[in-house]
Parts: sequence; C-alpha cells; structure tokens
Amino acid sequence: MISTPFGLLQLALVLLMLVFFALAVEYRRLVFGVVSFAVANGLLSLLFFILGAPYVAVFNFSVFSGAVAILFLAVINMERPEEAVPGDGGSEVTT
Repeated sequence: MISTPFGLLQLALVLLMLVFFALAVEYRRLVFGVVSFAVANGLLSLLFFILGAPYVAVFNFSVFSGAVAILFLAVINMERPEEAVPGDGGSEVTT
C-alpha cells in the first residue's frame, strides 16, 4: 500500500497523466488532443524529475511537451478548414 505522501503524489501524477493521455486519444478536435498530449507529457516529465532522473525529465519536457506539440499544432493550423457536414451542429465554412 501507499503509506507516504511521496507515494501518494506519485500515484496522483500517474493517474492524472493517464487521464490526459486518454483525453488526447479521445478528443475529436485535434487541437484539444494536442494540448492534452502536451500536458500529459509535462506530467510525465514531472514524474521523471520526482523519481530522480532530471536529464530525462528535461529532455522529455523540451522534446515531447514542447517541440512535438508545437509541430502538431503548426501542421493542424496549416490545414484547410473542412467543409461542415449538414446536420452535425457545426458552422458551415464557405470558400
């Protein structure tokens, strides 16, 4: 069992990280998925730091939370907006 506050903090970080990774997969809007992916990787970096691997934490934070998430957002923003399907509740885009 978890008997220390340190163990409880680790468990809370792991659970939060898993929730954000699940949200990254389940979101239908890609921008929200990428932001959730970046937050989950930030929590993973914090967990690495707490576990005593600061170099891995900094590398994970800089590459996955920063560079990869920004790359995903840049590619998403370069796409043309999709045409709205009638009846989906979204606003229509006219080109």
